[in-house]
Amino acid sequence: MLNTEIKELIVYLKNIVAEEKPDDGVIEKYRDDPDFIELNGLVRGIRGACKKHFEMIFDLFPDPTIITTMEDGKLLAYNRAFLKLIKTRGKTIFDESMNIHDLYFELDKREQLVAQLKQNGVCENMEITVNDVNDEMFVGLVSAQAINIEGKPHILSVIRDITAIKELEAQIIQLSIKDKLTQVFNRPKLDEFLQSELERSERTKAPFSIILVDIDSLRNINESYGNPIGDELLVAIAEILKQNVRGTDLIGRWSGEEFLVILPDTDEAGAVTLAEKIRTIVEESEFKIVGKLTASFGVSAYRKDLLPATLISRAQAARSRAKEKGRNRVECQ
Repeated sequence: MLNTEIKELIVYLKNIVAEEKPDDGVIEKYRDDPDFIELNGLVRGIRGACKKHFEMIFDLFPDPTIITTMEDGKLLAYNRAFLKLIKTRGKTIFDESMNIHDLYFELDKREQLVAQLKQNGVCENMEITVNDVNDEMFVGLVSAQAINIEGKPHILSVIRDITAIKELEAQIIQLSIKDKLTQVFNRPKLDEFLQSELERSERTKAPFSIILVDIDSLRNINESYGNPIGDELLVAIAEILKQNVRGTDLIGRWSGEEFLVILPDTDEAGAVTLAEKIRTIVEESEFKIVGKLTASFGVSAYRKDLLPATLISRAQAARSRAKEKGRNRVECQ
């Protein structure tokens, strides 16, 4: 069995290797012992060599990496990759007094990260939005581990700039819900909105209306001038719609030459008023190549319709009646 002296020496040496604060009593007790002096120097030398090796690996690590204090977020160390990232973003000056808050991290996210580290010791792939010195936002994917330095808790964090990936994801989402030509919502997304608004009106009894907009003679225009001119007209009508509805209203391309406007909290009279306004704007506008253009409008309001198809059917019937009465009209049903 190990005697007491050997046990306390082992604990002392373990603390040195682990960078814990060693027991001052052991130092005082054995400070004049040649064997202790030699062993103490040897262990400290091993720790120093390991520290240099770690620092070299840390600095050459390809991902942006930092070490901060656990409690107050003081920046202790950063590697070349992190410096390159921040320099790219316009931040070039660091010192040991810098606080991680100065690097513009979302403070609530850092609190979550610290809480998770205290509980599990690690935190993987947390997205944190960062505002750089140019007031541009980028998204960092942070993985962190709790580490101990000189007896105090610190955080080793790897931060990857995934802004380009998030932008690509956003583009993919937009492609899935937007009409490629006109950049308004596509038919599947309109179906979702219709169902949602019907359910909301059923639940809250709030008014809800739709406007079906049909460009008059678009097929003839395509035949006379070509599809590219017809596409330009579709884009122009979409812009007119976007510029003349509220932020809460929803616009989408319903079919080849039709647009659907969804109007939450709007009764039939309000929808007719808006439709007349847009009809007048279209009629008075001058379009490239074709000059004048008109559109026919079908309006329908929520009447305890249980299916979007019922509401759409009434709007289509109103639109057809507008066509039959000479086009360039607003009808409701």
